[in-house]
Amino acid sequence: MKRLSSLLLCSAACLTSAWGQTLTSIEAVEYEPNSDRWVVSNGSSMLVTADEGVTWSTFGSGGATHGMEVVGSTLFAIQNNVLRAYDVVTEDQIGSVIPIGVAFLNGMGSYSNDAGDFLVVSDFGTGRILKVAVTDPTDMQVSTLVGNTGTTPNGVTVVDQTAYVVNWGGNASVLAINVETGEQSTVLGNSGLGNCDGVDHVWGSFVVSSWSPQRLSLFTMDDEGAWSEGETLVQGSPLSNPADLSINTAGDTYAVACSGNNTVYFGNLMDWNDVTEWTAPFDTHAAWAGAHLDLTQAQDGQWTLCGFDLQGRQLGSHQVTLAQGTTRLSQSDIGAWLERARLVEATFQPQGAHAGTFRTTLKQTVLH
Repeated sequence: MKRLSSLLLCSAACLTSAWGQTLTSIEAVEYEPNSDRWVVSNGSSMLVTADEGVTWSTFGSGGATHGMEVVGSTLFAIQNNVLRAYDVVTEDQIGSVIPIGVAFLNGMGSYSNDAGDFLVVSDFGTGRILKVAVTDPTDMQVSTLVGNTGTTPNGVTVVDQTAYVVNWGGNASVLAINVETGEQSTVLGNSGLGNCDGVDHVWGSFVVSSWSPQRLSLFTMDDEGAWSEGETLVQGSPLSNPADLSINTAGDTYAVACSGNNTVYFGNLMDWNDVTEWTAPFDTHAAWAGAHLDLTQAQDGQWTLCGFDLQGRQLGSHQVTLAQGTTRLSQSDIGAWLERARLVEATFQPQGAHAGTFRTTLKQTVLH
């Protein structure tokens, strides 16, 4: 969404400690959607907050030193090159693996498809990108996706089967890696940022943290997959070496772990569930009809449908050209991902020059 930056809210908070819990050696923060809370790495422990840092409590008895990722009901956390898995309900450790030959496990993203659940993990020290099968968290299987990126890879996020990797170093690049083939390309060769650390995505936009300058930047991706020039969200104080970051399911709040002063910075983004972008001068709308989608338009054009899960990860997409009128589409028309999608972004582009576009985000209220 290219309108994201203009609709940012100004309120934000930096929190260091509450209820006797003190943040130390923090590097990563992760949104945990099952209980609508945030988990932060804290060296030999992990802390959790459900009120954006007003109060903190300990998450289980495990620890995390770097990247974290929630997949389903499992929290995966890196602790000194050990990848650990925790049940988010019981907060007990349920699995661990030590990948062979790693130097510095750092960031990670995740994706799911018909083959199962997977993590994509960066090795800052060797330039490797690992792929970890985590469908069974008690028996994680590690393989190498990219042997050497030729960069110093840091934060990772995955969108539509593509892993986007931000890198350390001056004028750092952003890489795109096919999670099935390992094919690597550069989507942003000159970011203008030094020492990029964290990255997460929200509906076609990406938030990136950097140390030089101390900044959170917003990038949008065009139809060709290239990233735009970054726009500044926050720069300077209160940021201090902003590291890994996370965006919540609704896409209206982000948090970044500031390793320089052991604070977590919470910022507000727009509420995507309330967004309808309308510039088309004709009757156009999309709506749920049970498990189907009704699409209505007053002239011929193309609909693009993108489905997302409760963690904001894209499950699939579908394009269809329809004549004017109302069309009801089913799962068999759109794809199996429709049944699992909790949010569907629907965009209509009418035929004809100078025609406007319609975009809305539909929230699926029926949980399966």
